[in-house]
This record gives sequence, structure tokens and C-alpha cells, in this order.
Amino acid sequence: MIEPLSPTESPVIGRYRVQGVLGSGGMGRVVLATGPDGRFVAIKQIHAHLLDDREFRARFEREVAISARVSGAFTAAVVDFDTKAEPPWLASLFIPGVPLDKAVRELGPLPVPAMRTLASGLASALHSIHSTGLVHRDLKPANVILATDGPRVIDFGIAQATGTGAPLTEVGAVVGSPAYMSPEQAMSEPVTSASDVFSLGSMLCMAATGKSPFAANSAPYTLFNIVHSEPQLENVPVELRELIAGCLRKDPKTRPTPAQILDYLGVLPVQAQPWPAPVHAQIAEQTRNLVALTSDPEATQIIPAHTPIAAPPPAPSRRRRPVLLGGIAAAAAVLIAAITFVVLRPGDEPAPTPTTVAAPTKTLPALDGLRGVDTCAWVIQALGATLPEGAADKAATTVADWRWLPTASWGCDGSSGGARLAVEIGAALEGFGATSKVANGYGVAQRGEDCAFGIEGGADGQRWGIVVDTFTRTDCALADHAVDRLAAAIGALSAEPAAAQSLSSVDPCALLDDPTLGRATAKSAHVCEWVRDNNTIRITTSQPRQRVLTGKAVDLGDGVIVEEDSISGVGEHRCQRVYLFRKIGETYREDVEVLVSNPAESGDELCAVADPLMKQAVGRLPAR
Repeated sequence: MIEPLSPTESPVIGRYRVQGVLGSGGMGRVVLATGPDGRFVAIKQIHAHLLDDREFRARFEREVAISARVSGAFTAAVVDFDTKAEPPWLASLFIPGVPLDKAVRELGPLPVPAMRTLASGLASALHSIHSTGLVHRDLKPANVILATDGPRVIDFGIAQATGTGAPLTEVGAVVGSPAYMSPEQAMSEPVTSASDVFSLGSMLCMAATGKSPFAANSAPYTLFNIVHSEPQLENVPVELRELIAGCLRKDPKTRPTPAQILDYLGVLPVQAQPWPAPVHAQIAEQTRNLVALTSDPEATQIIPAHTPIAAPPPAPSRRRRPVLLGGIAAAAAVLIAAITFVVLRPGDEPAPTPTTVAAPTKTLPALDGLRGVDTCAWVIQALGATLPEGAADKAATTVADWRWLPTASWGCDGSSGGARLAVEIGAALEGFGATSKVANGYGVAQRGEDCAFGIEGGADGQRWGIVVDTFTRTDCALADHAVDRLAAAIGALSAEPAAAQSLSSVDPCALLDDPTLGRATAKSAHVCEWVRDNNTIRITTSQPRQRVLTGKAVDLGDGVIVEEDSISGVGEHRCQRVYLFRKIGETYREDVEVLVSNPAESGDELCAVADPLMKQAVGRLPAR
């Protein structure tokens, strides 16, 4: 239920028209409002009686600062705020959605496909959070919203920058929610990003089974189980058990990173409805109620800009009734209970309609011509001096203002404030559909409704190209600009100086020369696949960040030493080996990975296939 404002309250906060109060908690309240563009926002305010408390003001300002640093497809971004107002407020776009704990409690555990979507989305969210130097510290089902296109992580009220050591409570206090804490949190020890991964494992177990893996009758017993007992994973579907067990390792150094979790899950199929039908039905009902709210002349009052607030008129004879919003009230309860960050989502404006309908006249170079490229240097040169307005209401910026970093697949990932732009050369175009857009003669594909485009290439039935992704659905101006500029600069692709000694220029399909393997299929510039006797054999070359090794070392003989995958190198139906080719400075490394899988074979049997193939591949690598 949304309650109307009292007659003495202003119906505007900043530039936003207040529709009513969603709810309130001990520290503040959240109101539903509409912005100047007509979109719904949720605005959080501190209670007036706390405004003189320096601690509460400081924590609210800190929350705003932290929330503004976090961006990503599966986290929320601040729309507007004023920490100097009376009372101070924080606004974010409002998403119709169902809290994860409510969905599981009322509808039961999620099926495996939905669990994979949940795990991938939350790992992406943690990757975004951790990349800003933050640790969430309170990841739990009540802080996850199931939206139409994936999960959203909310509530950064007790998030903390890594390495600050700044206490949020008195010494020795335990901060977080007991059932989803990590062992280091339960012991009041310093936490790192690995703590969030443990919480993720507990939450995934709950979503898959309906209960926490360390559940007990009281909080102290629950904390004891977290520190000393093994998780209860018997009822977790077998497809998810290895992943969740890896997240729940007691030693934080042995847990996978969010990036490794994403690699483990792989590319998921695009789904119009990722959740069970009843969840989407609740979301649709919330959306209808929101539309009804603004179409009710009694429920909405338009206040012209700069109009003085007059004294309230006499009460009408017919009392205005509260507006019922169904499931929105439940979502609001989560926001109020958290008393912090409100989930947001970009608006629902349709993506720009392509205006170019000419047929493609050009094709990309073969994959050999897309390897060994200094992607960041090429992207920076091709984009020009200025980028247009991008995600998160960000104004136009210069390319030099952005932070550009290489990716594991020799792409380039740039960020500036709330905007992000990633480019991958020779990437697979799985999940991309054809469009009528043509850029400099090249056909352009699009992934669903995302602002993610692929400059089309491919041969022999395979689809690959140059992928541009801005991780948003609402404003594709930045993605369109990047596609047009990059398409115009394809002729200027140049090799990086050390390409001859790097795996970036290596054709993974050429690393094996075994006629019994059959025909090699290039999945992308750096991934090749064979299928033999129901075995799927995949070789990947990559440039990941250096990491703490958690898998055991395996000596294959002849000086070839490999690592097992850090989550599950040898699983029930898979064997994965990783060979360190070289380290690049203090940050990156180059790897060759061999993965053999077969649903009818054991891990040990598959390793007997993988190991000789890895030795053959290592023997064909460039000289260092």
C-alpha cells in the first residue's frame, strides 16, 4: 500500500513529484515519486529527529558516496541526491520486482535455469562492486530483487572500501546478517571481496533449496556452523553443487572470484522470462498498478516548476483512499527494512531505431587478421576525442577522461563514472540477432534489447565479429557512436609490439595436430573446439589478471606443469587444465586452457584425454 503525504508536506522533493509514502523504518522512509521525464523513482530520506545526530548524517553521506561509485548491469546506480537538504535524500529509479526471499518463500526454490541466471547476474554485480574497491558485506536474499531481465543487488548501507580498516561499529561487533555471513565476518576478522563470494554461495544454496546451508535454531548456532561446520548441500541440484561448494570454502583465498564464476557458468542463452512464470506475473501486476497510479487524477497532482506551495485547502467531503500497489508494497518493505539503497533500473524507452537500411557491402578480415591487435590503443584512437552522453545520465566526456584496461580475451574495457564501454575483437556472436543497421558497409547485429552490438564477421557457418557493449538498455548513443567509429577504423587495426611472443596472435585451432580429433571449429579468435567420441575438447588462450593459485599443480612430464581450475578442475564430467605461458608485469598473465567434457565420463577418464593434448599444445606455443 502507498500512503498519501500529509496535507502539510511539500509534494515535491528536488525535481521530483511525490506520489506517496512506500514505508518507513527506524532511520528513515522511502517515498515513490516521478521524475521530470515521467519515470518512477524511489527517494530515501532520513527521519527529522535524527538530523542532529552527526553519526547518522555521516553514514548517510557515506552511503550516497558508495552508491554513486557502483555501476553495472546487475547493480543499482544513483540518479540524484542532495545531502545538504533538510532532510537529505537519495533518489534512484524504481524497478518493479520481487525480493528473492519472498519469491522462494512463497513460490519455492528456483529451477536450475533460473539459478544459473541468478548466479551469473550476482557474480556480475559483485565483479562491478569489487572493481570499485568495495565489499558489499551484507549480501542476502532480502537485498536481491528479481527484475524482468535479471537480478539486482541493493543495499550498500554497510559496504566498505577494501583496505580502509574503518570500523562501522564498536570493536568486536559483528556486522551483517548471520545466516549469510562469511566465517571471517562471524569471527569479527577483516573482510575482503572473498567474503561476498561466501555470502553468494549461501544465498545460492537458499535459492536452490529453500534454506541456508548453515541453518540452525539460533543466530549463535548459525554462526558456529558457518565457522566450523561443512555446508548442507545434499539437496542442491548436482549441476550447481560444485559451484556453490567452491564459494563456501572456509579459507577465503581458495574461493573463486566473481570473474572465475562467470567463466565457469559460461555464456547463458537469452531468455525473455528468466524466472518462473508466477514471478513475472507479480512483476507485471506491479507495473500495471504503477501505470494506474499516475493515470488516477486523485492520486497525482502536477506542481508547475517554481510554484509556491499554498496552504492546504479544506479537506474534501470524500476522503482520498490509499492506493493499493499489490507486490510493490512487498518490494518497498525490503527497501525500508534495509533502510538504505533503493534498487534502480534504467527507464523503458525503446532503443533508437536504426535509420540505415542499406545492405552490407564489406566483410571483416579473417580471424587471423583480428588476433594480436593492441585493442585499447586501437579503440582509443578510433573513438575520437569526445564520447557522447552515455549510461547513467552521464554527460559527454573526452576519451582521455576514461580508464581503459585490457580484458582476459585481449579486448578493452573502459569506464568513466557510471558509464562503461567494452570492446572485444573476434568475439563469438552467440545470442546476437541481425538488424538493418549498417556501419561503414559492415552489417551490425544486436544482443536482445541491450545496447550491445556486433560488427558482423564469420565464415563456414560460424558467427563472430567485433562486439561493443555499454551494459545498458536505455540509451544506446554511446554504443552507436562506438560502432560507427570502430567500423570506420577497421582498416587501421595494428598488431601490438609483442604480438610475436604473445598468445594473443596464436590460433588455438593450430595448437593441436591430431587427425583423430576431426574438424576444428573456431568459436572465436581465441577459442577452438573439437568433438570426438562424445568428448567436447576446447582450447582457450587468455590474458587474465594474476591470481592466487587455489588448484593443485599437476606435472605432465617433459617440464609441462599445469594447474587445475580454481573452482573445479576435475569434476564429475569434466577435466580442465591451465598452463601458465608467461607473466606480464605484476598484473596480467597469459594462459592456455584445455577443457574436456563428456556427460558419460568421469573426471579422471577425461584428464587422461586432456593431459596429452595439453602437452601437444604447449609444444606448439611461440618461443618466449
